[in-house]
Parts: sequence; C-alpha cells; structure tokens
Amino acid sequence: MKRIVTPWFAGLVAGLFLVGPSTFAQAPGPAPLSLLGQVESVEASSRTLKMKVEDGASLTIALAEKGTVMKVAPGEKSLQNAVTIPFDGIAPGDRVLVRGGARTDNRVEGALRVVIMAQTDLAARNESEQRAWRERGIAGTLISADPANGQFILQTANRTMAAAGAATAPVTLVVDAKKATLHRYSDTSVKFDDARPAGIADMAAADQVRVLGTRSEDGKQVTAERVVFGSFKTMALAIEKIDAASGTMNVKDLESNHKFTIALAPGASIRRIPAEMAAMFGGAGRPGAMGGGMGGGMSAPAGGRPEGARGQNPGAAPAMGMGGRGPGGGGRGGRGMEDIVERMPAITLADLKKDDWVGAVVGRIDPSGKAVAFNMLAGIEAFASRANRSGGVDVGMPAGLLDGALGVP
Repeated sequence: MKRIVTPWFAGLVAGLFLVGPSTFAQAPGPAPLSLLGQVESVEASSRTLKMKVEDGASLTIALAEKGTVMKVAPGEKSLQNAVTIPFDGIAPGDRVLVRGGARTDNRVEGALRVVIMAQTDLAARNESEQRAWRERGIAGTLISADPANGQFILQTANRTMAAAGAATAPVTLVVDAKKATLHRYSDTSVKFDDARPAGIADMAAADQVRVLGTRSEDGKQVTAERVVFGSFKTMALAIEKIDAASGTMNVKDLESNHKFTIALAPGASIRRIPAEMAAMFGGAGRPGAMGGGMGGGMSAPAGGRPEGARGQNPGAAPAMGMGGRGPGGGGRGGRGMEDIVERMPAITLADLKKDDWVGAVVGRIDPSGKAVAFNMLAGIEAFASRANRSGGVDVGMPAGLLDGALGVP
C-alpha cells in the first residue's frame, strides 16, 4: 500500500527527531538542516547514501567524518533506546532522517547524524498492527458521544449471525475512550494519512467509526486504545445524469429522495454485482433479512476495509512512509464480505448509465449539494424491497457488503 507519512510517524519525527538542545547540540543561528525521507541506495565505502526526500527530490548524503548513524525502533518517542550502527547497517527502503550538513542542489555534505527506522522493522510493525486490527478491531456507526465521561455508543452488525446468513439485529456497544488516541478523517478522504488528531467532542451521530480495543466479558463494552472516525454514510443512489468530462454524477438518494452531485475520490473503486451473485443475495433485500446494510434500516459497515483505496499493498514498505491494514471486523476470523466484493468485476464510470442504482460510501454533502464518493457498487437493484414512508425505496444488503474503506495506521 502506498502511504505517505502517517500521523503517528509524523508525531515521532516531531517528538524524536526535530528536538531541542537536549538531544542535538545547536549553535546560535539558523536551525540545523533536517531532511526526512527514504533510502534509495547506500555506498558504504564512501559513507554516502542516496535518499528521496518528501518533496520528491533525490539527494546524495555524505556523512561527516565524525558523523554518526543511529537506529531507532518504530514507536519509540526518544533516542534513549537508539543504538549506534555502522554505515553499512543502512539499507535501501529504510526510513531516514538526516540532521546537519550543507545542502546544494543535489547533495548534502557533512551530515552530522543519520537516524533510521529499518524497513524490516517497519514491515513487522505494520503486520503486528494489521493483526491487532483484524483480531480486535470493531467498526460501526456512532449513536451518541459523551465527551464529559470519555465515552461513546457504537452500533455494529452482528457478525456471527450475519456470517451464518441468519436475520440479525444491530449490536450496541459502550466504548470507553478516555485513554484512547482519536483521529478524525477529512471529509474528502478515507486515508488515515489525511486524518487529524481529534477528541470525542468532535464526533457526531452517524459518523463511521473504527475502534481498536478490548471487549468486556459480556461483550457490551469496549476499552478503546485507538479510534478513527469520519462523517461518511453508506447510501443507495439512483443515477440521474453522468458528466464523464468532469467525472461527476447527479444522483438521488433512494431512501430520502434528496438530490445532490457526487465526484469519485482519487483511487475510488467501482464494482458490479454479477447477476448470479445478486440472485444468491436476493433474500437480503427483504425486511429483516441479513440485517441490511444500505438504505432504510441501514446497519453499520462492520467489515473493515483496512487499507483505504484498493489496489494498494499494505504489507510493503511505502514510498514515503508506512501504514497498514486496518480492522478485519471484530471476531470475524477473516475478511468475509470483503473477499466477496474483491471477486466482483471492476468497472469504470463509463460503464454506468442513467437510472442505474448504485451503493456508495459518501462523504459529507456540502451546502452547495456536492460530495465525494469512496467505493461504489453497481447492480444493487437486486436488493430493493419496498417503498418507505417518505416515498423513497428501502434497499437492504448483506452486512459489510459495502463498507467505508476507512484506512487506519
């Protein structure tokens, strides 16, 4: 998965690398040069390395005669546990911070310190986080938040019953987030890289939420360690007009009949439910069947699409940072519905037409009636059940069939 610097790593840089006199000796005057990036190649005999910095430039770094190379483990908040290593301990793909020296156009001479995070350590860290989210991750829709008590109430799907194909009722959980780290997604991005630190007071009813934490023995409460949330909604839409030139669509919410315009987010995927698969899931459109996941009575997307937009490689070392897969849905024991969606054929905007029905994960609709869509599923007509009281259409889908694709660290 291609990732930019994740917030936890950016915080590490701020707290660990870009520090004051207690860690780096600083003479009066301009602050020493600091460059963050990724190692491209190493020439140990000349004590030089080539790195790609975050502005995209490639620089050759020459270490000063008395310069040092230090290695720090992911997650460390200081250099207290860093170890000094030889220059040939640096490897391509490592994350690197260069401190000191003089920069010319394509070269830095006399770097005083090189601090690295090894690519192998980062990969192990990512895999560990991915496993944690798969095993202990929970996703759902926010019912209410209580900032004063550091809690919120989350509604999730009953994954065990849904997997068995039985009728399901939503599960309500009380989440204790007093000691958790919270991030809020941008309204126009489901990438965790674009999320910003937040608090429970920033949460709003109907937000999509992912929690990494530990459930109580009775399964009704969760003690959260990390929380990521955003104002996204899974909607059933009828296409009224497609503007291929601008990449936008005029749509109508099938449940409320509200009309607005959506544009696909960069990297958004569009898939179509094959006819035979729609027949298999046909019963999901009936009231009460499989705890429908869209339209009227919509249940939370409890499946976890862990890496943001598809087509990304969550296990690989990223070009400019690291990240990983997120929750696999608490207690699910596998990706379930995600695997089903992955087997559906991918299509493009050109394959859609007026009057098609699509399911989409939609960001906040702005005052001008525009929104961004992340992930879209065509062919949901198979799940239509009946008209609702507002004159719209109820559309029920198997729980988790179309989730928010929310990326997590």
